[in-house]
Amino acid sequence: MKTFAILALGLFLVPKFPATAQIPVLKRSDVVFMYQASRQTYQDYGATVLAWGGKPTAKSLEEAKDLKFFGSVGMVTEFSRYYERFPQTYEQGLCRDVQGQPFKVPWLTDHQHKGVPYWWCCTRQPLFRQYLSERVADTVKAGAAGVHIDDHLGTAGGIWQGGCFCDRCVEEFHDDLKSLPQDELARHSIRDPGNFNYRDAVRDWLKEKPDRKLQQHPLWSQWRIYQLQGAAKFMEELRALAAKTASRPVPMGANACLLWGPHLSDYKSVDLFSAEIPHHAEARRFSDDPLVAYRLADAVGRPLASTASGGDWAFIKEQNLPGLVQGWIALGYAAGHCLMAPHRQWCYTPQKGTHWYDGPKDKFAPLFQFVRRNAALFDDYRNHADLTVAFSQRTFDRDAGKVIGLCNKLAAANISYRLALGGNEVVDHPLPAEDVRQAGRLLVVEPQDFSPADQQVLATAKPGQRFENAGQALTNVPPAVRVEMEGAVRVLPRVKPGSAVIHLVNWSYDAARDGVPPIKNVQLKLNLQTLGVAGTTQARLFAPGVQPAALPIEEATVTVPELGLWSVLELRSQ
Repeated sequence: MKTFAILALGLFLVPKFPATAQIPVLKRSDVVFMYQASRQTYQDYGATVLAWGGKPTAKSLEEAKDLKFFGSVGMVTEFSRYYERFPQTYEQGLCRDVQGQPFKVPWLTDHQHKGVPYWWCCTRQPLFRQYLSERVADTVKAGAAGVHIDDHLGTAGGIWQGGCFCDRCVEEFHDDLKSLPQDELARHSIRDPGNFNYRDAVRDWLKEKPDRKLQQHPLWSQWRIYQLQGAAKFMEELRALAAKTASRPVPMGANACLLWGPHLSDYKSVDLFSAEIPHHAEARRFSDDPLVAYRLADAVGRPLASTASGGDWAFIKEQNLPGLVQGWIALGYAAGHCLMAPHRQWCYTPQKGTHWYDGPKDKFAPLFQFVRRNAALFDDYRNHADLTVAFSQRTFDRDAGKVIGLCNKLAAANISYRLALGGNEVVDHPLPAEDVRQAGRLLVVEPQDFSPADQQVLATAKPGQRFENAGQALTNVPPAVRVEMEGAVRVLPRVKPGSAVIHLVNWSYDAARDGVPPIKNVQLKLNLQTLGVAGTTQARLFAPGVQPAALPIEEATVTVPELGLWSVLELRSQ
């Protein structure tokens, strides 16, 4: 353990580089690759960032020349490497269920290394922490500009499987219990928190009634908070280690599935979300769910380079639907973030296990090249919000579907929304007072779930209008950009001083043609003053594969002659 002790000591010797200081890593016009590719492929797509690269080599760095290179370290997917590092003692680092047995990574059940399954490993165990610390340090030393952490929650990411109850997790829970008030300890019949064995207590509790579930135990909520706070603390340590190793601040990325609330628990140590977000390919239509993830990333001030889930990519491959992916690309950039270039994507189904999708370059690369050629339409713009939606992390943890469903109704009505997030014990994010104060229209979701401090922020807010439910907002919020015609179109306006861009995404995807039918004469009614471009009389229209065109604005109305998949209107103040 000597090596680990040296590495661990080093984590506390980096006063120059505070663990939670965000480092700018992406422009809105960046083209992000997930995995490594050839130099030619990077050029074909206009790549600028590699988000999940392997440990850099001279060859991979040369191929990725001029790209910002993030080397990836996996907390769950690197069992074979971990085994090879500690072939005699690897079992010390395994997660354990309440019965003391190791458990497999559910999406790697078809994987083995030298006859050993891919076990979930515990990020509280010293041996596995040593392995991960060495990997982070080696990745930085090899020349990576940044470090990506896959499955960044580590042990806490497996809590839904009932782990981890290893000796280390049970022992370190003592300190957490000691911080509880005496009346809380008494309520759980805990007389001596320093010797309380939560694993034994849960075993006994389950024996009483075999139909009980772990998540129903009275202390489960506290146990969950403990595990997630531990994950966030470890990310702080890895960030500090990377900075010390490089003698400079090192940007950190994480595969954070933001639609599952706890993935925000360590956002302060993360500069970039490069993450798997469900896109619901099996529905054979575009989904508004990813937009919620992009708005959550906005809420905590981090860029999101998304990819779809392994199940999504498996469906795209099986059904051959690249046109569906084209819509995902358009939505990502229209939202001010991006979908990572779908050059080579991980697919997973229980039946086939791991396999890969190599998308058609001719379908995808032109969309990314459109962004690169028109970077000025993307960089420096921010989301224009017709409505601010305030909610607590406590609400999102309990019922994420409630928040997602509400947001999707707003998106379908082309009410552009901003999310204002209030934190809880897992996500340290006070409700942003300035955003709430500046909100002309405010929708508050489950106000009783906010912390006392956040409730005070809400109490002092004086919005022009305040709504209690989505129905009120849908009835009373006039969008700054209103579509005055029949047809499924998503409108996403973005603004900066003196300028606005309006992204139009054709939402009429037809699986039979794997594409969208063009929509003729899309008429838009504009609130030019709200968009910050009062008095402008002309818009410029941009679209992939089409020459830019000037369009007149008459009586605050502009008509787009034809909308293919995606168009961008640029407006500048006179």
